Amino acid sequence: MQEPALSTPRPPRALSSGHLMILGCAVLWSLGGVFVKILRRDYAMDPRAIACLRCAAAGLLLAWALPGAVRVPKLRALGSSVAYAVVVFTFVVATAGTTAANAIFLQYAYPLFVAVAAVFLFGERLGRRTVLALALGMGGVGMILVCSWEPGQREGVAYGFASSIAFAAFTLIQRWNREGSPVGLSSLYNLAAAALMLPLAWGHLGAPLPALLIVAGMGVFQLGLPYILFIKGLRSVRATDAALITLVEPILNPVWVWLAVAEAPHWSTLVGGSLILVGLLARFVAVGGGRNAS
Repeated sequence: MQEPALSTPRPPRALSSGHLMILGCAVLWSLGGVFVKILRRDYAMDPRAIACLRCAAAGLLLAWALPGAVRVPKLRALGSSVAYAVVVFTFVVATAGTTAANAIFLQYAYPLFVAVAAVFLFGERLGRRTVLALALGMGGVGMILVCSWEPGQREGVAYGFASSIAFAAFTLIQRWNREGSPVGLSSLYNLAAAALMLPLAWGHLGAPLPALLIVAGMGVFQLGLPYILFIKGLRSVRATDAALITLVEPILNPVWVWLAVAEAPHWSTLVGGSLILVGLLARFVAVGGGRNAS
């Protein structure tokens, strides 16, 4: 009697170039809080102007690639543009209205919405490790929100939560859309966001030259380039995986702010950030044969 062939364990999934693109995007995104704090502290720049001008800078820099976005269906382009505008606007206003840690971790409630919606929209399966990672990550976010709550910051908190909803919508739309140049799409979204925010920022756009140079740098290196990486990475990375990788951003964001403007994170930020790191490790570090790792 022939012995049954032993099945070869499936090797664990390695980080692909798409994963690395989204990781690089998250690191660049993490610089947003420190720029906003410096612009508010040193130049008293209005957060609405910051959000509008940095999008304009990013969009104009990449405008040469706009023809590459023409293949995207108009409805998806419109939905992405609106979601993107809400993300960048609410994040800047939240960072100005509460601590950087509160703003960024509130925004990062979005992986929960992404994970649940991706099951219905894309048929993605939530394996044990993904569920564990999401539970740990969202537990860390919850700890920071509960323990760092301070009076007089409700507006910032509300904008941070709105940012999480918009970011989830943007992520899901981009996972669905696989057409168009990532550079062209980044330019389109930034220019559309600047146009949508202009009525809110009008009358607050005046700023000294150093402040305008900082905003221009934000638009290029903290907004334009990262979203190119994000959009391109999502074409080969599952929506839930992308949501988990970008949890690197809320870990680094309060660190940069602390180093630059001495806004020390609450102890709960350190504990919550540790939980998020453990969640990332639970999802991406190989365990055993990796057959049920996803």
